[in-house]
Amino acid sequence: APPDSTDLLGFQDSPQQQEHTTQHLQYSPSRGETTYINASTVAISTSGTPTIVGLGKIEPSTAAANANNNYSNNNKPKRKVIFVPTYSCNGGLDTKFNPHPRYARPSSLHNLLTPEEYEVAIQTLNDKIKRSRAKKLDYVLLGTGPLLIPLALWGARHGRQVKQRRKLIEEGVWEFNERMQMEGKNVKMEWNRSKYTGGAESYLTIEEAEGVQSGKKLIEG
Repeated sequence: APPDSTDLLGFQDSPQQQEHTTQHLQYSPSRGETTYINASTVAISTSGTPTIVGLGKIEPSTAAANANNNYSNNNKPKRKVIFVPTYSCNGGLDTKFNPHPRYARPSSLHNLLTPEEYEVAIQTLNDKIKRSRAKKLDYVLLGTGPLLIPLALWGARHGRQVKQRRKLIEEGVWEFNERMQMEGKNVKMEWNRSKYTGGAESYLTIEEAEGVQSGKKLIEG
């Protein structure tokens, strides 16, 4: 007769857990074969609930640490950022930064600058990059239409103007940050350039500064 199931699993009347290292036979009528069960890795208690030996030793320290990090990141105060809008000028060949605070995002400026300070800062930057805009010669070359040589000349000039504009913006940003640092204001300007050609457009922001500004002037060649 096949052994009693209580004997096979090692159930006993004692409330203490038993760990069995002996092998037991189990007959499978459907397959017609006998297999051996090694119960050394199964702990049986009188409650009838088997548990894997060693599973209770796993500590949830990693999961707890990740949960704490996520909680800290979610509760970290967000940095205040003002997005400076632009608009087209010179027949769409150039763009200017809008100096009017009511068009900034947000228009409250997060109280980082007064409306007057914002307007002066953006207008100063516009005046600085003015010399990189298209000239009358550019309109003449562009108006030649299908003529390839004048159009190629315009393309070369436009490329130099774009590069000059980027350089002037970076200089203006550096000058603004130097001025804010000298005045002891925790504010900085950032020129967020597109990381690759064809990507999102570059944009200008005024942000709440984190720590001390480096004061290093970055100018591209």
